[in-house]
Amino acid sequence: MWKRLLMTVAVATLAGLVVVSLVAAQPADNGSTLFEAKCASCHTIGGGRLVGPDLQGLTDRRDRAWVERFIQAPDEVLASGDPIAKQLLEEYGAPMPNLGISDAQLAALVAFLGFEQQAPTPTETTPTETTPTEPEPAPAGNEDRGKLLFEGSDRFENSGPPCLSCHSVAGVGALGGGQLGPDLTGAFDKYGGERGLQGVLEAVAFPTMAPIFSKKPLTAEERSDLVAFLESAADGQRPASQAGKLVGLSVGVASAIVVLALVIWRRRLGGVRRGLVERATGR
Repeated sequence: MWKRLLMTVAVATLAGLVVVSLVAAQPADNGSTLFEAKCASCHTIGGGRLVGPDLQGLTDRRDRAWVERFIQAPDEVLASGDPIAKQLLEEYGAPMPNLGISDAQLAALVAFLGFEQQAPTPTETTPTETTPTEPEPAPAGNEDRGKLLFEGSDRFENSGPPCLSCHSVAGVGALGGGQLGPDLTGAFDKYGGERGLQGVLEAVAFPTMAPIFSKKPLTAEERSDLVAFLESAADGQRPASQAGKLVGLSVGVASAIVVLALVIWRRRLGGVRRGLVERATGR
């Protein structure tokens, strides 16, 4: 009986140790998963800058409290006039979106980024380095289809509006496209090439895009097609024929306005002269 009791206690103890070890490992594992799901489209750890900065050595550059506030409420930090947040916006051109990170997710992310090493531990342990997995390569893009998607000739699968409604780019549209967003002719180089631009289109960090494309996201194929098209427009200039059309259209509209004004004014003068003549002749 005593042997059976001791065996039961031993099994229960081992099970408890396994559970404790799994719980202890959970934050780092969750942090890696969260980073891949929410951060990897704009940031790397040792892979260079993308839409946002490389986070290698973040613990040496930033205070933990600031990082926690910025991860959880970047919009509020920027609105407060924080100088670091303002400098990042000026350098990278895109504000970090508020991803709705919970307290538990925040703890896992800052642990994954290395801040857990700053906290004292009761026993000496050798920290294990977690190497983030490389994201799956994006499918090959089709430049021609990217152009059709950009201008709206082909519709996005999730019914998002065409890029041309807010942006312009070299070689698309006689009138140059929308003016709500910036010209995207040099976007491929500006946002760090294929990987960086993929991150921009996936994360949708811009305030004017987020309300729309967070509900109607682009597919992986659509992102790749747009990237391929914007790469072809990286060094492009608006063709002379397009500029000629704009000039011709402007001159034509101005001429039509002048002619219409002359016709209206001439009729008005004719009516005034007719009245004067009738009064003078007593008719």
